[in-house]
Amino acid sequence: MPEVILVAGRGPMASRAIRSCQEAGAKVVAVYSEADANAQHVRLADESVLLGAAEPETSYLDIAAVVEAAQVSGAQAVLPVHTILAGSSEFARATSRAGLLWIGAEPDALEAARQYGWGAEVSDGGESPGWVIGLADGFRIDGLVVRRTRAGGASLCWTSAEEPDALAINGLPPSAEILAALSEVVVELGWRGLVSVAFSPNGAPVGVRGGVCTELGLVELRAGRDLVQAATALAEDVSPPAGSSGAPAAVGGTVRATAVPGEGKGVSITQLTGPVGLDVQWEPGYAAGDRLSPWYDPVLAVLGVPGGDLSVAVNAFLHAASTVSVADVPNDLDQLRARADDVAGRLQDGSP
Repeated sequence: MPEVILVAGRGPMASRAIRSCQEAGAKVVAVYSEADANAQHVRLADESVLLGAAEPETSYLDIAAVVEAAQVSGAQAVLPVHTILAGSSEFARATSRAGLLWIGAEPDALEAARQYGWGAEVSDGGESPGWVIGLADGFRIDGLVVRRTRAGGASLCWTSAEEPDALAINGLPPSAEILAALSEVVVELGWRGLVSVAFSPNGAPVGVRGGVCTELGLVELRAGRDLVQAATALAEDVSPPAGSSGAPAAVGGTVRATAVPGEGKGVSITQLTGPVGLDVQWEPGYAAGDRLSPWYDPVLAVLGVPGGDLSVAVNAFLHAASTVSVADVPNDLDQLRARADDVAGRLQDGSP
């Protein structure tokens, strides 16, 4: 593990990556814009560097500024969190030219991946029923199939050793076949690092992305390992740490703001609380008193829950979600709970 790592990104998954690196013994440098001077990921990091104004193009997406931040802070490695940064061959090459370790796919693989429709617009906002998510080591994807059901803007995701008929999609191959087929695609690309491959309702690949995606925690709950730490080890050409016994199933989702303030404005979050003392992954990107900016992805928090089987995991998710409270920011929490209720009902009566 490098002694100092710059985590390039913001929001809940930047906070998640910072914690992971710190738990492995690394000092973490965060980057931020003028709108994020007191953001959650900045408070968590050991050190932080201002990139620029609030606009993403002059801060988080300014490759030269991020590389310079890594250099002036003494970082030895750069971990890109967001899809756009993790998918930038220009960013990967600039990082390497600066003598820094790039914790992500090689530039040639990133460029080759564009033939499969690179980007979040397919994997996050399209009609894909799921992804293969995990760590690609050049030979296979060490990961799992993560399915999703989406309605009203809210997306509930799950991964499970069982494949119940109630959640089957006509024409979608079994998970083992999807994993094997998409692993071949990633091997052909020469991809090494964190990866998420979106698939169509017939199992064909439709999008490839890197970075620390919001669904990564579900795979970690089942695999019993920290995939951010594993990706860092792979980038250093050392054997990633082995996992422990994980859960047979995991269910999760993101809580998003459904209305954001207009340009030049902000909204204070007066309450954002979640499960405490439960065996869950709860990763808030904000805290009470923080302001929601119009410039960035409005993900408020990420919740993931393990279970002995899929039904147990869904019901545990509903229990954990009942403890989540958001005040003064319109959000999709109710829709997310409704999706979980729907899936729980379908599993109970066995109807698709």
